[in-house]
Amino acid sequence: MKQNIERVREVGSSKKTSVNTVGDKPIGEVLRIARRQLMTRRILTAIVVILLITIVAFFALTGFFDRFVDYLSSLAE
Repeated sequence: MKQNIERVREVGSSKKTSVNTVGDKPIGEVLRIARRQLMTRRILTAIVVILLITIVAFFALTGFFDRFVDYLSSLAE
């Protein structure tokens, strides 16, 4: 058991008080979830952009894009 001399003095405002209600998440947990969702969204966006660029380059190199443009121009006439 600690003697009075060995005890650490605590300021009244430093004592832990519970402000959260039942069901509230701590701010650290909310920020971790938001960061994880943001990184997932960025990664998926980068994958989609790279995929679209690859598809457009493939169609341009194989000549399909030229035939598609010719078809659209024939529709306009």
